[in-house]
Amino acid sequence: MSMNNTVELETAQEPQIRVAIIGAGIGGLALLAALHIFDQNNKLDINLYESAHQITEIGAGIGMWPRTWNIMKELGFDEPLGNFLSSIPDNNEHIAWQLRKADQPEGIHIQNLKINGSILGFHRADVQQTFLQRTNPNSIHVNKRLTSFEETPQEGIHLHFNDGSSAKCDILVGMDGINSVVRKGLLIKQGLSTSASLDPVWTGTIAYRGLIEQAGLEAMFPGHRVLTTPVMYVGKLRHAIAYPVQHEDGKVLVNVAAFVGNPSKENTPYSEAPVSPCTQEEILDAYAGWEPEFQALLQCLSQAKRWPIADLIPLDSYASGQIFIGGDAAHAMPPHQGSGAGQAIEDAYILAKLLSHPKATKVLIPKISEVYNSIRQPRGNRVLAASIRTGLLCEFLAPGFEHVREGDAHVPFDKLHEVAELLSKELEWTWKESAEGDVERALEMFTGGL
Repeated sequence: MSMNNTVELETAQEPQIRVAIIGAGIGGLALLAALHIFDQNNKLDINLYESAHQITEIGAGIGMWPRTWNIMKELGFDEPLGNFLSSIPDNNEHIAWQLRKADQPEGIHIQNLKINGSILGFHRADVQQTFLQRTNPNSIHVNKRLTSFEETPQEGIHLHFNDGSSAKCDILVGMDGINSVVRKGLLIKQGLSTSASLDPVWTGTIAYRGLIEQAGLEAMFPGHRVLTTPVMYVGKLRHAIAYPVQHEDGKVLVNVAAFVGNPSKENTPYSEAPVSPCTQEEILDAYAGWEPEFQALLQCLSQAKRWPIADLIPLDSYASGQIFIGGDAAHAMPPHQGSGAGQAIEDAYILAKLLSHPKATKVLIPKISEVYNSIRQPRGNRVLAASIRTGLLCEFLAPGFEHVREGDAHVPFDKLHEVAELLSKELEWTWKESAEGDVERALEMFTGGL
C-alpha cells in the first residue's frame, strides 16, 4: 500500500466518540469497565469524573441475583468475583431467603423462598476493585465535581467542574447518584424544570446498616442461621435482611440492613444527612420485643450507620440526544428487592453494547439515546415500583394486610403464607429473566434500517 493510500484511509477514519461518565459508583465503574472491554477498535475516548478525592464506596454488602451474575459472566468478571465466594454458583435450586415473622418474642418460620441459582453476597468494595482492574487508570479523574454543562452545536457538550476546570464530550452519561446534576440538566433541557423527579423524595423509611464479624455473632448466638443462609425478618412497620458476605481477606461478615418505616412521610422532602452514625440503643429501641435471634444481630451491630431511604418519582426519559442517565440518577429505588446495583449494572451493560457497536458513530448518538431509553426506562421504572411493593409486603402494609397489628403473634398462617407467595412472585424476574433479551432487542432496534 502506498503512503498516499494510507493517508487517505486515516483521513476517512471516523473520529473517536468522546464519552464522559460522571460518578464512580457501581454503575459508573461498570460502564467504564464494559466500554474498555467492548471497545476493541478504540473508537471511544472514555473519561470518568469523580467528585471525591479518591474512589471509595460507602455502604456494605451488595447482592447479585442470577440476572446480574449472568452479566458478570458475559463481562468476564465471574472468575475474579468468584474468589470472594465460598462455592461456585450454579443453576440448581437454592434458598434465596428464609422468611421469618420476627416482631414477637418467639419468631415464626414462614417459608423458604427458593430460586434457581443463588443471590450472591459481596462486599461492595470488592466489586468496585474488580471493575477497576479492567479499566485504564488514565481515564479516571478525581476531585472533579460537575457543577453544570451545556450543549454546543459544533463542539459537543462543555462540562464545568467546581475547581474551575472544564472538559468536552460527545456523550454525557450521568451515573452521579440520587442527587444527580446530569438528571437535573436533562430535565431542564426537556422543559421540565418543575418536574417532581428533579429531586429525590423520602420514602419515610430509615435504614440501619452495618457489617458483623462472624466470630462476634458466633460468640453471641452460636450457630446463628445468617452465618450460612440469607434471612428476611418481617414485622409490622419494620423488617430486616441479613446475609453472609465473604471479604477479600477471607473473613465471613454478615451484612445487616434493618428498616423502620413511617408511611405518613412517604414522598416528602428530607433534610437529614444522607448517612450518619447512630447509637446501638437507638436500633435496639426500634426493635424492642423482636425475637432473640434477631436481637443478637443488633447487639453485634456496634458500628451501624443511619440511612434515610430516598427514591425518585419515576422519570419519563433516561436519555435525550447526547445526554444519558443511569443507576440512582435514573431510578433510585428502595433496597427492598436488592436490585439497585443490579439495575445500574444493566444500564451500563446495555449502553456499553450500543456505544461500542461497529456501526455507532457521532451522527447516530441520538438514535442510541432513543434505543437506550426505550429499553432501560420501562425496566428501571418497573423495578422501582416492584421495590416499593416488596417493602410494603415485608412490613404488612400491602393491600389485604392493613389489619395486622405490630407484634401480633396470632396472624393466621395462611396470611403469612400469602406474604411469602406474593414476595416470590415479585422477585421472579431476578432469576427467571435474562438481560440478554433486552440486549438483543436494543441491538435490533439500533441496527434496523442502517
